[in-house]
Amino acid sequence: MNLFEMAESTQMKAVFVEEFGGAENMKIKTDAPVPRVVAGKVLVRLHAAGINELELRIRSRGWRGFITPFVLGMDGAGVVETVGDGVMTCKPGDRVYVCQPITGTYAEYCLADADRVYKLHDKLSFEEGALLPIPYFSALRALTRAHFQRGDSVLVQGASGAVGLAAVQLARGLGASRVFGTAGSERGRQIVREMGADDVFDYKERDFKETVKAAIGPKGVNVILETNVDVNFHFDLEIVSKHGHIVIVGKRGITSCDPQEMVTKESTVTGSALFFCDTEARLDMHDTLYRGVEEGWLKPYIGGRFKLDDVIASHRDIETRSGATGKTVLTIE
Repeated sequence: MNLFEMAESTQMKAVFVEEFGGAENMKIKTDAPVPRVVAGKVLVRLHAAGINELELRIRSRGWRGFITPFVLGMDGAGVVETVGDGVMTCKPGDRVYVCQPITGTYAEYCLADADRVYKLHDKLSFEEGALLPIPYFSALRALTRAHFQRGDSVLVQGASGAVGLAAVQLARGLGASRVFGTAGSERGRQIVREMGADDVFDYKERDFKETVKAAIGPKGVNVILETNVDVNFHFDLEIVSKHGHIVIVGKRGITSCDPQEMVTKESTVTGSALFFCDTEARLDMHDTLYRGVEEGWLKPYIGGRFKLDDVIASHRDIETRSGATGKTVLTIE
């Protein structure tokens, strides 16, 4: 069945990647067909879409079966337009956010499986809701993989990025004893502090490692969330505590280690990927986020705003900026 079959001749604006390559390969179409709603699916009228760095890599060189042309976007927020037969979890008019829908979110509408649509708290705007799915779900998945528990100390490597900021805020809100972060720009470090970190370190400083060691103390840190393992792995193994956990959520190149470094501390190194979460796990994560908003300790940081029509400029801005400072959103009018 063609999910882009016309529904009552309704058309929408959407951003298509027509061939892999530079940002200029994204084309805005105003006559794209609205996805057709079938059983078990939800059609959402989007008001904002989040931009994830993975989407820039997909646009540039493809990833896991993406075939051009396609609409980019893995998360967004808006209002339920229509639900298919059998959908009981939401209804038309509900404010929602979506995580990894069937059709991309750089568009006025997206189609999602019902278990990928979640209630958006009234305290959050659509723009803030569009920041939740990939970064916050990914950060919660990583903390779970780390067996994080209240009272643990946490270090987030690359804390000024979208997942890093989410991890800092979640660790603080869920009861970490101390939260540390690293970031390469002064603005990035300022934002990490605002999100709840006790100490934020400049990884570009010459005495960076000594500064971190002095701050965390001789016992080390219980949990390390690592966004750039090929750069930091040896240092992570050095500063993780006895029985501590290093969770890998990102890398840019090849790395290696001496397993003896893990043996002497009985530490663990594990990977974390949101794509392996099942429906129940995602719902649990949503409940945690909703509770965090309700209790007042969760508030997403908007790193930048662009209109859907300026999508090319938004990607170029991310590609050329000097340091990560949160997540950018596209507003959809």
